[in-house]
Amino acid sequence: MEPASDDQFITTLLPCLQLVAPVGMDEDSQDTWFEAARIALDGIPIGLLQRGAEAAMQKADHPSKVVPAIMAEISGAWARRQRLAAPAVGVHAPALPEPDRCTPAEAAEIVERFKIGRGAGPVRDASRAVPMPGASGAPSRKPTRADYIRLFGIDPGESYDQQAAA
Repeated sequence: MEPASDDQFITTLLPCLQLVAPVGMDEDSQDTWFEAARIALDGIPIGLLQRGAEAAMQKADHPSKVVPAIMAEISGAWARRQRLAAPAVGVHAPALPEPDRCTPAEAAEIVERFKIGRGAGPVRDASRAVPMPGASGAPSRKPTRADYIRLFGIDPGESYDQQAAA
């Protein structure tokens, strides 16, 4: 949102004026034109000014049409930038409601129910296997050859080629 400096302004608009200035436009008239253009385009950042000047060089055919051509090109973007840069006035955002917090008794119940923290009991060694009961409730065991044949129809004693041939 920093406005273009005088040097940037002149450097950007000079080619526009040179394209459309009549032969009889003397230096004083050009200075007057630059002063009027500076007042009309006051506060516009250099990026928007350059974009507008590009459009003006393609559209304007007289010095009096340069500034309107620039404004036609950048007015939407300039208004949007001004609107976004302005502080929000009169906007009242309601405060967030106070979060629900559990009581110490509810927290203790959660810890005990889900075995969290000290309520979890002794810490087990993750590198050691823990016996897990099977679906029937019986303790788990290593599958036998008969289990493989019964469940999968595969005899672990046969080679892969023998099984594929069967």
